[in-house]
Amino acid sequence: MNIFEKIAELEKANSSFVIVTVVELSGSVPGKVGFKMIVESNGNAIGTVGGGAIEIEAVKDALTRLSSGESGTKEYLLSDKQNEIIENTQIVPMKCSGKVTLYFEVHGNLPAIYIFGGGHVGQALLQFLSQLSYYPVLIDNRNEIIESKHLPSSKNILTDYVEFADSFNPKPDDFIVVLTQGHKYDFDIVRTIFKRKLNVSYVGVIASKNKARELEENLKNEFGSDIDLSKLHSPIGLKLGGNTASEIALCITAEIQQIRFSKG
Repeated sequence: MNIFEKIAELEKANSSFVIVTVVELSGSVPGKVGFKMIVESNGNAIGTVGGGAIEIEAVKDALTRLSSGESGTKEYLLSDKQNEIIENTQIVPMKCSGKVTLYFEVHGNLPAIYIFGGGHVGQALLQFLSQLSYYPVLIDNRNEIIESKHLPSSKNILTDYVEFADSFNPKPDDFIVVLTQGHKYDFDIVRTIFKRKLNVSYVGVIASKNKARELEENLKNEFGSDIDLSKLHSPIGLKLGGNTASEIALCITAEIQQIRFSKG
């Protein structure tokens, strides 16, 4: 597997990684301009920026940048004279006596949006999300939906809704959207999510005002009146107007964007 195939694999899996590229050289140094190395979140490195001590330091700095999320450049002086001090330059104990500038390009994993139900609204939502920085995951119990050639790019999972809701492990910055083909499915999914006390940014459920009120009452009856429903959004989406699948999907996308970036 070459380095670009690895990048595609990591992006498909929504894994964090850093691309380290040699962008400038001077003096006697290993490597060449354009050499690349991928550093994964577990410290595994693929490719090279020259080998030896410079590569060890590059991996350390890549992991530091992965934690901070900041891309940028760094200059290294390859020298065995440990008393040398140069501002903004790291001394690397090598006998080459040259300088290397590396660019660290951070690729953090994206917030996932778990979409339960790939009907008209679900598919329209995927279209909007394909233009934004999210990692969409579509869950549906219908083979014809999951196997459809018309679905936008996403991770598609054919499974029972409740079984998936009972086993997946979303992150705190992830989102959940419930758009299934039946209200019973919707309630069972939401009940499972709140039973597990999953920590997510958003749980949106498509429903009329009456159905949304009923959903809230059922959750309070089952888990107690003090249940925290602050992350529950039903009816789903901002009130922008319109009732077509695309218009509803736009409202959902706007609400997710607003919550993600803490606007309004």
